[in-house]
Amino acid sequence: MLKVVNVNIYDIIGLSFDPVYMALQQLEDNEEILIDKYTIRKTDKFYEIENGDLHECFIEKEKCYHVLSNLIMTN
Repeated sequence: MLKVVNVNIYDIIGLSFDPVYMALQQLEDNEEILIDKYTIRKTDKFYEIENGDLHECFIEKEKCYHVLSNLIMTN
């Protein structure tokens, strides 16, 4: 049985080249940006991904990045 797995090229060449990761890296507290159809907000404690159907919070930037990347790739 063949199993197909989505691979993010930036996991191979490095996250520092990914514009999505770089945008998260540059977010300051109480700032928000729009990526694809998602609002990304950084508070003093969390990174948040939000749109009309979703509101998720993450303590770690990397976890937020991976969830956001998967959301973008599956749209």
